[in-house]
Amino acid sequence: MNSSRLIAIKNFYSRILNNKRDMFIYLPVSYEKNDTKRYPVLYMHDGQHMFFEDQKGESWDIHTTVDTLVSQGKMKDIIVVAISHVEDTRISEYMHANPDGRNIFNTTNQGEVYEEFLIEEVKPYIDKEYRTLTDKHHTALMGSSAGGLVSYNMGFRQSATFGMIGALCPFFVSVDPSTMEDRWLSAVYTEKKDLKIWMDVGDSEGFTVMEKHVRHVADVLIESGYQPGNDLMYYLAVNSGHSQKDWADRVHAPLIYFFGEIGTPVRVDLHGPETVGIEGLKQTLNAVVHYDSGFMMTDLNATYEVADPEILEVTRDGRLIPLQVGNTIVTYMNNNLTAQLAIAVVPHISDAVTVNLSVKVPACTPETDKLYAGIEIPMIQEGLYGGTFEVPRGISFEFRISRGLGMHETDSQGREIPYRKFTTDDGLVLNYEVDHWVDIITEK
Repeated sequence: MNSSRLIAIKNFYSRILNNKRDMFIYLPVSYEKNDTKRYPVLYMHDGQHMFFEDQKGESWDIHTTVDTLVSQGKMKDIIVVAISHVEDTRISEYMHANPDGRNIFNTTNQGEVYEEFLIEEVKPYIDKEYRTLTDKHHTALMGSSAGGLVSYNMGFRQSATFGMIGALCPFFVSVDPSTMEDRWLSAVYTEKKDLKIWMDVGDSEGFTVMEKHVRHVADVLIESGYQPGNDLMYYLAVNSGHSQKDWADRVHAPLIYFFGEIGTPVRVDLHGPETVGIEGLKQTLNAVVHYDSGFMMTDLNATYEVADPEILEVTRDGRLIPLQVGNTIVTYMNNNLTAQLAIAVVPHISDAVTVNLSVKVPACTPETDKLYAGIEIPMIQEGLYGGTFEVPRGISFEFRISRGLGMHETDSQGREIPYRKFTTDDGLVLNYEVDHWVDIITEK
């Protein structure tokens, strides 16, 4: 039976970084059949999660997604190179020099050195050992979170090497939850490069990665000359958090964009608020266009018609401009597709709301002064965590309650539980209870 292959390269040594890491290579079904054919290459960060799951995260199962898309004729055969991170150096290697010089994570940023490692050690090795198409137009780079950030930086700094950049939930800003201060972790590039860019963010990531920051970078790209729907694809993913499962659910879209044909639009789903305020919180529409290939993206260059234009205006990229109190209907129109949304305009909607949150934990819980339940929450008393928090309105959180990375809640049998979710609104009261922890072994 013909099948794709996964090759593990253990302890790949970097002279530049002076460390070792594993790499995993995906070779398509056709690789062994035709020994003269050469292939585009996708380089991916956080490689240990691309094909396998472990205690600290699920798998993207990128090999099964590529196999499926190729078998369906939706993308070309490619080689995938998954470069594992080194546990203790991930943040430092994925962070380029901070734009304002602050050392937010108390580590030495090594993004420039990691970049040198990929270009001078990894890529030459792959090009030598495997039949690759070495030019930039056949070379893509992709990652999520901090891996999305380093992909963005490397794409603009090394656009002669990489022609396609996938930045999923790029970690552009570290938000201080106590002060809501935005601490930018990256320069924002304003020079137009010869790149195809996929950039996305989930609408339920809470403070981890906020849509407003990713959208700002996308807006700058458009101002720099990138054309949404052409060399820039932006996607605000609905009901999506900040986890491997979320990225796995939509990685088919950038794969089709980079290595296939996105096809023809067949449906649009128009998401947006039911109520907007003349004063206060600024809001936008999210017109998600679906294609016959399975591709999807947020349309940032649409036509909107408002039934009562004296009440509300909508810009081509979906920004809502309330003018006077009232109710109206907004109609999306593009690519022969239409969708409608009823919106009420009120005098004011506050930017922030108060959330009351508590978490009861089992007696087996190790001593810890705080938990993470979408929001970082302190201990109130033994066995109980929580408090009252002032948070931005309309922020969605999808999470499992945890004591730290790899230490999240399970049910009483140690089985994974569904992700919890809430969206901040007026008077929100949340009371949770943890049955057990995944890292606690109970003797029987």
